[in-house]
Amino acid sequence: MIETPAPRAALYVLATVLSVTAAAVSEPFSEAILNEGNAPSVTLTSGNTVCLEALVEGKWILQFRSGDGRIPMPNELWSDPAFLLTVDGAPINESLSWAGAEQSETPGGRHMLVRLRHEAAGIDINVHTALDSTPVMSRWLEVTNRSQQPRALNWVSPWAGRLSRGSDFRLGRFSKDGHSFEGWYKWEPLPMWTSTYTSLKGQGHDAPFFLLRNDGTGEHFIANLEWTANWKMEFSRDLKGIVTFQFGPLAEAPLRIIAPGETITSPAIHLGHVSADLDTAVQGMHEHIRRSVLPPRSKETFGLVQYVLPADLGFHTPFDEASARKCVEVAAAIGTELFILDAYWWDVTCDWYPSATRFPNGLEPLIEYVRSKGMRFGLYMEPEGGRGNVRESRVAAEHPEWLAPKDTINLAIPEARAWVESEIVRCIEQYDLDLFRVDYNAEETGGGLTSVQLGLPENNYWRYYEACYAMYGRIRQRFPKLVLQQCAGGGARNDLGMMRYFHENYLTDGLSIPKEHLSYAGQTLAFPPEQFTVLHGATGHISPGYPENFDTILRTSYTLGTPQIFSGVVAPSLVDLTPVRRDRYLRYAAIYKDFIRPLLAICRMYHHAPVSDTGGVEDGSWFAVEFAGADRTKGWATIVRTGSAGPGTYVFRPRGLDLKRRYTVRIDSLDCEMEASGADLLMQGIPVRLDAIALSELLLFDAE
Repeated sequence: MIETPAPRAALYVLATVLSVTAAAVSEPFSEAILNEGNAPSVTLTSGNTVCLEALVEGKWILQFRSGDGRIPMPNELWSDPAFLLTVDGAPINESLSWAGAEQSETPGGRHMLVRLRHEAAGIDINVHTALDSTPVMSRWLEVTNRSQQPRALNWVSPWAGRLSRGSDFRLGRFSKDGHSFEGWYKWEPLPMWTSTYTSLKGQGHDAPFFLLRNDGTGEHFIANLEWTANWKMEFSRDLKGIVTFQFGPLAEAPLRIIAPGETITSPAIHLGHVSADLDTAVQGMHEHIRRSVLPPRSKETFGLVQYVLPADLGFHTPFDEASARKCVEVAAAIGTELFILDAYWWDVTCDWYPSATRFPNGLEPLIEYVRSKGMRFGLYMEPEGGRGNVRESRVAAEHPEWLAPKDTINLAIPEARAWVESEIVRCIEQYDLDLFRVDYNAEETGGGLTSVQLGLPENNYWRYYEACYAMYGRIRQRFPKLVLQQCAGGGARNDLGMMRYFHENYLTDGLSIPKEHLSYAGQTLAFPPEQFTVLHGATGHISPGYPENFDTILRTSYTLGTPQIFSGVVAPSLVDLTPVRRDRYLRYAAIYKDFIRPLLAICRMYHHAPVSDTGGVEDGSWFAVEFAGADRTKGWATIVRTGSAGPGTYVFRPRGLDLKRRYTVRIDSLDCEMEASGADLLMQGIPVRLDAIALSELLLFDAE
């Protein structure tokens, strides 16, 4: 037991965590109250989040919101638009009339539908809000064109209006500009007046996400936009300290042409409001995504340890069946559960057939060999094109009109989408796949194409992603046991739009440590950790000047998400795999399978460093994240020294444990155990001494 008396600062930490704990374990609750009087209104409650909206003088307005369950006094009501919609260049936010409302029960929550009508414009607007008992609500719009003419949708923010009031706000967001990897998270003061932030890269390298902190009240607002292409978020802060926002897809040409009688559905905004700390806000978003966004997972195929044979990284020359068989043997020897054949098993991109020279017998003999070793089999494809010799393919010769810039297949063309989907289905069925790994390497596609629809110009992204989402949704439903893994450009499509249809997402193409830690620290603010595959062994896995530490690489790969091991870094063959190296892989694979994986999909995550209430990915020389089960009986923490500045000891104070329980704490680097109470661990901490960069520690907590 740790005997050192608790200092005053530790007692303050204890009081803070006790208050956060009470908020985190409150009973799930959701409610939607409809009032259809002279001024129709709805009161929406999910967890402790309350939102009041009403139709007042022809406007659907946001009247109040709170993150602590409080309802407003009459003199507190606001008058901000609850959504923003522009059609044919004109705002559709006034002269609205009530067309009814209905609500329904959903698993674990409620769904509220408000029907509004704009008679002069011939537009119907259905306002959907989903409540799932977490502090995060989802909002999307259905827009119907009742006129006899096509209408151009220019802008939509499905949710908008006031967030908070105060004197000091900080905004947290992702910005990949100037950096080679995703998840580059930073805090910055929110300036006065209007601040606009955009992503114009085309395929979504900067996930549409924000955190807004009111430094005066401690409130946090956390939001994801369910969208994969370009976007804009805008905040306005006036002299009274009132902050309003809008958030939606962005294009120069109209986002979507709506045909007469047609109904379109906007991307959803997932918005959380908590009167609590960063951990509570992030955990609320994680739980919301788990309940309401991510596809269901099978226990048998969740989080399988993966070995990937990536020929595009040059690990195997020649890349053929013989070298692949050697990799299968190595993979089986280190505890792999799923073997993935990555790029390039074909000769011509978009001609999805095995190379005649490198796999002359097809893929079936290799697949049979993989399964004979007790592993499942996964296959990689770039079904939408985007790199390589696409123009030599049969589809390019027969349908050149299907090709978009960067040699992608334009899914906005129905016939092109149907062909891509048929090729995916053919490969899944022919090879009886356990996992299908989808890449998209068009790099930045900018503003995208503009085409003519019903005589009017239209940006192609909305129609493209309508087709893309629907296609992968059908594939998931058709093959319910198949694991769908998304790895576009290594993190380019890490957003809720794609995550709704994929079971796993590749973390980043920032393939080096400590970049991988920084990317992970940022992205897991927005998305739960089990959604990411965390690689080990890509070319350049260690940044220049950053020493390699084998145990750190293994701890990173096996404790932060689904482990993914790239070929070539383990050993080229079984003959070259030393017993010591094999045993290290098996040791961490056992920790992952026995301790971490059972908790991963239900854990609460705590961001200690460098990302925190005040820190972004550049703030500090330490990476420290913590995970704990909901019942607080088990947990773990991964700590890495990522820079040389500052002291060589990090005092880790777990925040996810039960203060009244006693725990066995396993200190991985020392291969020893100690015992302490949750209260002692919180107040006094565990000094982790790492006197050089790239060193790490893994702590495992298990209640007695």
